[in-house]
Order: sequence, then C-alpha cells, then structure tokens
Amino acid sequence: MPTDVASSIPAWSAALFGDYGGLPGSYDELLDPKGQPRPAWQRFGDATGQLDRDEFGRRWLQAQRLLQQNSLAYPDPRDPHARKHPWELDAFPLVIGADEWASVTGSLKQRALLLEAVLADLWGPQRLLVDRLLPPELLFRHPGFSLALVGSRPPSARRWIDFYGADLARSPDGTWWVMADRTEAPSGAGFALENRLAMSRMLPDVIRQCRVERLAPYFITLQERLAEMVPQPTSNPRVVLLSQSAGSPNFFEDAFLARYLGYTLAEAGDLAVRMNRVYLKTLGGLVPVDVVLRRPDSMQCDPLELATGATSGISGVLQSVRANQVAFANPLGSGLVESAAFMAFMPSLCKHILGEPLLMPGVATWWCGTDEGREMVLKRLDQLIVKPAYRRRANMAVETRRLQKLDKKELAERIKAEPWNFVGQERVNRSTAPTWNNGDVGPAYIALRAFAVADGDNYRVMRGGLARVSTTLDPLELSLLDGERSKDTWVLARGAVAPITLLPAGDDSIELRRTGADLPSRVAENLYWLGRLTERSEALARLLRIVSGRLVSDEDVDRIPELPMLLRLLAEHGQIEPGFVVAEIRPQLPAIEKLLPKVVFDDLQPGALRATVSRVTSLASSVRDRLSLDTWRVLRQMDEEFWPHSETADLTDMQERLGELLLSLAAFTGLVVESMTRTPAWRFLDLGRRIERAAQTTTLLASLLAADKVPVHATLEAALEAADSLMTYRSRYLTRLQLAPVIDLLLTDETNPRSIAFGLSACQQYTRQLNDDTPDLVGDVEQVSIDSLLALVKRSDAVELSRGFARGRQEYLREVLAKLERNLPEFSNILSHKYFIHAGPLQRMTEVDSGA
Repeated sequence: MPTDVASSIPAWSAALFGDYGGLPGSYDELLDPKGQPRPAWQRFGDATGQLDRDEFGRRWLQAQRLLQQNSLAYPDPRDPHARKHPWELDAFPLVIGADEWASVTGSLKQRALLLEAVLADLWGPQRLLVDRLLPPELLFRHPGFSLALVGSRPPSARRWIDFYGADLARSPDGTWWVMADRTEAPSGAGFALENRLAMSRMLPDVIRQCRVERLAPYFITLQERLAEMVPQPTSNPRVVLLSQSAGSPNFFEDAFLARYLGYTLAEAGDLAVRMNRVYLKTLGGLVPVDVVLRRPDSMQCDPLELATGATSGISGVLQSVRANQVAFANPLGSGLVESAAFMAFMPSLCKHILGEPLLMPGVATWWCGTDEGREMVLKRLDQLIVKPAYRRRANMAVETRRLQKLDKKELAERIKAEPWNFVGQERVNRSTAPTWNNGDVGPAYIALRAFAVADGDNYRVMRGGLARVSTTLDPLELSLLDGERSKDTWVLARGAVAPITLLPAGDDSIELRRTGADLPSRVAENLYWLGRLTERSEALARLLRIVSGRLVSDEDVDRIPELPMLLRLLAEHGQIEPGFVVAEIRPQLPAIEKLLPKVVFDDLQPGALRATVSRVTSLASSVRDRLSLDTWRVLRQMDEEFWPHSETADLTDMQERLGELLLSLAAFTGLVVESMTRTPAWRFLDLGRRIERAAQTTTLLASLLAADKVPVHATLEAALEAADSLMTYRSRYLTRLQLAPVIDLLLTDETNPRSIAFGLSACQQYTRQLNDDTPDLVGDVEQVSIDSLLALVKRSDAVELSRGFARGRQEYLREVLAKLERNLPEFSNILSHKYFIHAGPLQRMTEVDSGA
C-alpha cells in the first residue's frame, strides 16, 4: 500500500497529489523518504501552483483526445485488442534534474561506444572470440548472425550504431540501471515527440516556467547524421524511412516521423534493386535512394541472402550495401548485441575495450550457455526472471510469457536441454511515480527509454525520452501487451532554454514544383482504392437508409411499389440473399426488418457496410502520411462511431448510424476536394471515386430497368434518392417524374456530378494529366478505353432511349448499361497494370533452415 505522507506534502503538492505515496521497496520519483518533493519536482510544483485537479483533468482529457485523433493511442486501427487497451499519455510528466541527466547522458554515450566496438569486432576480426572474452557459441548460435553480413558495412556508414536506445529503470536506492539495449531499429522517439507536442498544448506555461529542455536538437542531429551517410556525393540526397507495413505496432510512429523529418515513407515493396542501386518505385519511374532509415529487422531486409525464410524485403539490397550504393541506418546486423545474453558480458567487455568500468550498471544477467551461468540460474529459479537469450522482436513477448507460465521443474528441464537459449535476470523493483486515473492519483512503476544518435566521434543523447508506466513489475515486453500509459520526460535545464526548430534557416533557393510524380506506386494504388471504397460506403449507406426508411413506415411491405427495385439493388451489392427479390420466396426467408441491421454491422462479412468501413480505415492508415490531420480524424471518428448502440440494434438505430456515417463521408469528401493539391495523389483518389460512382449508378439504372415496363413514380423517386439527385431533378422538373429526364440526369448530363457522363469526363481528364506527369511510361491504352466509354455515353439520347424502352425496345438501353458494366472494370484493370506494380510474393527455389 502507498505510504501515507500527506501531512508533510507542501500545499501545492497536496492540491494535485492529495495523499499520494510511493510503493514499498521502490524509489519514488516525486517524494524523498521524508515525504518531501524532490528538487526537480519542486520546480514543477511552483509552476502548477494555480492548477487544481479539475483543471488538470480537463487539460489531460484534451491531450488524450489529441493522441487518439492522431491514432498514436491505437497503433493498429484494425486490431480490436488495441481499442480495448489504448496507449495513453499520463497527465504527469517524469521530471529529471539537469545534473542527474548529465550523469545519464555520459553513461549512455559510453554504452553506445562500447556496443559499437563490440559490433565492429563481431562482424569483423572477431578478436573477442579469439581472446575468449565472448564464448564462440554465443555468436554462432545467434539467429541474427549470418555470414552474408560479415564485412558488409560500407565505408560511408562509418559506424555500426547510428541510433541507439536503452531501457532504463531505477533501483530502490535511486541508481539508474540499463535493462535492455536497442541497437537494431530503436522505436519510441516518435512517441516521445508526440507526447511532448500533446503536453505542450496541455501545460504550455508550465513547460516554459520549468525550463524543460527541447527535443528538437536530437532530431536535428538525426537529420545531419543521415545526410553524412550518403554513399555518393549528391546535392539533394533522398532519404527513405522504411516501415514494416500498415498495421505494424510502429507504423503510425513511422508516418509521424516521416512527415516531421521530411522523408519519404516506404515499405519493402516500394523499393527495388537495379544494377546494385536501390530505387523507389514511383509513378514517374525508378528514383534512386541514397539512405534508408529502417524499421524492419536486418534479417527481414533481403530475402535473397539472409536465410530467414521470409518472403518480404528487398531482394539484392545487401549487395547494394556492399557496393556502397546505399547506406542503412542502422546498418544491417546492428541488432546482434541487443539480445539479453550479451548483458552478462558487458562489465568485462567495457574494461577490456574502453579500459574503464561501466558508468551505468546493467541488470544482473547470467547466460545459461556457460556452466557457471546455468548453475546460478537453476539455483535461483524462484528469484530470477528467465527470458530468451536471443531477441526476436516479432515474438519476444510471446516467448517470455510462455516461460513465465511454466512450472519450475519444466522450466529447469528446458534450460538443461537448450542452455544457450536462456538467460536469467534479477528482478528490478523499478521506481514509482504519480499517475493520473480519472482524477485519482496513485503510484505506478516507471521505465524510461532513452535515445542517442551518432554525432561525430561520439553520440548526442535526447534530452528527454519515452517513459512507460506499468502497474506490475513484469518484464516490459509483457506489460506493454496489456495496454500502458506513457509519460512525457522533462529534463530541466540549468538556465534559459534556447528556441530551436527543425525549420531550415538558410537562404538557398528551392526549385518550385507543382507535381508529384515521385508518388510510390503502392501509395497511388491505396489512394485509388480509398477513393473507391469511400464512394462505395456512401452509396451503400444511402441505399440502406432509403430501404430502412420504407420498412419503418406504416405502409405494408408488400404494398411498397419501389421495394422490389430496392431489394434487387441490395442483392446486386451482396447485402442480402437474392431470394429476397423473388416475391414467392421472400416469405420463407427471415424478416428483412430483423435481418438488415445484423447484416449492416457484420464486420466479418465481406461486402457488408461495416466491413467496408473497416477497409476504408485500413487503407487510410496505409497512406496516413499523405492525408491531412483533419482528414484522418474524420475517418478515424467515422470508424469508431459506426457501430450499433446495442447488440439488438433495430432499423431505427441503424438509420441513425447511417445518417452519421453519411455526414462523416461528406466531411471527408469536402476536405479532399478543398484541401488536396491536384497532384497524382489527388488524381488517383478521385479516379477511384469517379469510377466507383459510375459503376454504382450503372447498377442502379440496371436495377431500375430490370422489369419490362416503365418504372412507376415511386420507383423513379427512390432511384433519384439513391443517386443523391432528387433535389436536382425537382429543381428542374418539379414533381413530375418521367423516365427520360431521370436517364438524362443520371447517365448523360455532364453538369451533374452524380452522373456517369460527369464521372467519365473527369476520368478522361485525369488519365491525360497522368500521362503528362509520367512521360517515361509508354502506352495509352487507358486513354483509348476511357475515350470509348465516354463516347458511348455521349452518343446516347435519353429521350430516344426512354421512348424505345416504353415501346418494348429495351435492347439498346440495356446494351449501353451492359457495356458500362463490362468496360468500367476493364478500364480499372488497365490503370492497375500500368501504374500499380505487383511482382507477387517472393518464393525460394529451395528451403533454407532458418536456424542455420
């Protein structure tokens, strides 16, 4: 239980923290053993003296909403687990004084230099193995060791560690300990920056009064480091941030950093190797890449040479690295030393390599691959945490949790069978700090991820970091799975804090540009399908609202003349069984009134509206760096809100949700139309919208004219309503509904944005502009295809078509619609083949043992 020290807390502290006390056996960040605020927190208290809990809570809610809107709180929008356990920003920062941080900085610089030297030896002369400072088994059993990487670092890289991260925690006496090293692709810097931006809005005056060090110098040094790594001299090097994929835990952090740093966000499929050079595949052709800031593990980067069995990655990239045509940060193979097994040897390595003791101790670790280490771990199984010796980022948490659940006898047998695969580590009673929980303040355990970037012959440490909060002392990789809060880390400056920004201050002129042909083909494809699916969602939502409006009326279902056409349209879109269209079969099926809400909100049914909305969010997340913040917020909110109020949702509930969905889609369309510059990105998104709308309208007209007789007044009105053209019709023709003006308005009228002719005209314009933007891409088959489609529509006479239909000559009108139904998908396929490059999944010619 927390210790009761309220009586000795100053007035400012009592107002915010109440009777807060730390947890027994742990160092408390806020209070010293006498219950008095520590010096760094005293400055925080002086700055927040005018804030009470209500005001503090209000500001925290605003900051949390900002993180949710930016999707930092839900790393994967498609993962229900992430929604239940969001990443939250705690209201209280972790406050650290200047003198203490200076000590941490020196320790981290030393550790980064040490790990750099170890990597240089293990991938080079391997003197540490020859001198028996490291057991050869430690290296050669390592799943991250590959002969293909030996000597692969090019001269331009200069270092094996460009970016370093360390997970830190305090022991009960206040000493900082290193719990883990991160040298592969340290994550979290983007989260730290996002937290700072949120806290700057929550407590701007407090941050200024506390004189909190800025994070910008770290990112400026990061940019400078990447610029130094360019293998071949160039005036404007291209840096690519290589992410794993949309849906990966760090994708939104990657998208955020790419926008903040001004780099291109790419996935492995966006890159290709030609003649030992790495290129970005864009609409305008292949664009050379100079530096890759990577997120994937080394063994996932080149399936051609790195024997992991993976089919992702960039084939041939390792040869490009050897040829000094591209630089990777961190270099491939840098993650070798972040496995826990190396922690056991760090003290002796530091003395041997640097000639000095470790400035910051690491958590006591024993590798079971040695006799001494194995005996120590087996004797102290009740006291130690047993973990995998080698870190595999994708499944580290799963393996650790599995070991935690084993009984001691079974765990001992596992260790004896494969001792090299396990380490034992001491349990660290991490320090505690106050956390905010809906107005209640209580203690929680703290861990801090600190970051360093190579700077000349040394390293620059970020003046801050990502503090993570947990209610248990489980290993960090386990506590993160259950959802966790983070804290902004405030390092207090000794004096005034100089204003620093990433915005360039130089006077170098920049060439004006009004195009964007360097758009990656994958991004273009995702934008295209984002346009199609948002339009599809709108069409389905409007149709379902029309149908539900008829079904909730007092009119008997069988007496609604337009219902057969509407049901036929629903069946065409896969929303209901075709049997509902047949009057004789319909009574044998479930009541449409009961069935429809279930179908609409079925997230697992392909083609259902709820599933379509989920696909919209997934696509939007994959192009997050191409969408404005407001545009993403609209889609995010739409996805969160389009769920039934209860499990027994009825038509009324469904109608309400459909109305909200249509408003969100209208907001998205408005932002896209008014905010996106008319680059290829815009053209592909709007191409998708126009093609989908033309296809939807074609299906609507085909369903309207499925019967041999002219549709009645109510059916024509329903069709106009479904096409969102009823008010336009009435403004021209008042209440007189006839087939000819309906066909004209929906098929041939180029002034109606909802007509097929209008959409095809826009597609014709976009294809011409895309051809101008991408002169290196030969062929104009798509231009011929869209020209013929538009000519077909323009030749159509609405009056003659309607007269012929009324006189029993339906063939020509149905032939026009049939050609549209057939040729619109063909036009879409032509666009795909020309602009969206798909090489298909990679396949190995022979199986490779991933454990070799």
